[in-house]
Amino acid sequence: MSKKSFLVWLWFSVGALILSAMAVVPVVAKDTAEVLAKLDNLSLLEREKRLIEGAKREGRVVYYASGNVRDHQELFRGFQKRYPFIEVELSGGGGAKVVQRAWTEFIAKHHAFDVVNSNAFRMPLLVKASAFGKYKSPHSSELLKELRDPRGVLLPLYATPYVIGYNTTLVKPESVPTGFADLVKPGWKGRKMALDTEAHQWFMGMLGTLGEEKARAYGRKLAAQELVRRRGHTLVAQLLIVGEFSIQIDGYFHVLDRFKRSGAPVDYVVTNPLIMKPPSVIALAKNAPHPHTAALFIDYHLSAEGGQKILAGQNRFPANRNTKARVDFGKVEAWAPALDEWLPRQAEVISQFDKIFGVRRR
Repeated sequence: MSKKSFLVWLWFSVGALILSAMAVVPVVAKDTAEVLAKLDNLSLLEREKRLIEGAKREGRVVYYASGNVRDHQELFRGFQKRYPFIEVELSGGGGAKVVQRAWTEFIAKHHAFDVVNSNAFRMPLLVKASAFGKYKSPHSSELLKELRDPRGVLLPLYATPYVIGYNTTLVKPESVPTGFADLVKPGWKGRKMALDTEAHQWFMGMLGTLGEEKARAYGRKLAAQELVRRRGHTLVAQLLIVGEFSIQIDGYFHVLDRFKRSGAPVDYVVTNPLIMKPPSVIALAKNAPHPHTAALFIDYHLSAEGGQKILAGQNRFPANRNTKARVDFGKVEAWAPALDEWLPRQAEVISQFDKIFGVRRR
């Protein structure tokens, strides 16, 4: 190789190394709250205009969410009808899986997600890691006070009521329980009733409505009934329908009502007080790669005539007080766990539940 050829080769080699090194330098992620704070003092119309301008440049939103994919897709269709230039990329799965993935990526400084959705009581891992930023939506003030996170980080989407489900073929009308107290009667003993293996939040409701001592005493009586323990409320509802047992103790209202409307041999009892799960919440990533689309996405989900109306149509109880739920339970008193009171007690509640009903993970 001539000296000239060697110098040319060396120049290209060094250049390639520099370009390669530049390619692996991590991009410093911007703080989403700082990006969006510039829009806080604008009028609502001007704010949305700026968000749309930014969203058109970004083009998509990355959403990590638990729950039914079909229900999410219905929300996406409504969102994309309003903002057709935004692509929604969903990464779904169970609540624990979604949160664990988001946490792992955040700790590794791999800022891929914009918005995360799960049950509020799944989120402390991410909140503690500061993976989310505080977000004040134009709809924040419309959200039910009982479901709000005082910090403004976890924004409630909806609440899920627990009802007692029963198989209408196996349970005669005169034997239908009127409430949880009936379930500890001798006639229901012997694997006739099912309770989710992780019904911790249902038990939290029992603690909150009955009081600590009465709830624990009731739990011990219920556990003595030789319960069927399976994981997954939809799965348990399906097994209830085929007659594997007669009663689902901690049924989800929207699941059982959907099956009932489809003609399945199932019905449900609305208890008084009506126990609500901790709310399903949505949160903005601290380092969202698509901050403008993320803001539009969250705002749509919280809006009374947008996502909240769709959620109400799915039999969820919307968090926006300006959206009417599809089903009216009348004068039944509802109980929902206040996040600032019950979130710190979550480990304690799980420990009490497992001690009474036994640890059965699946």
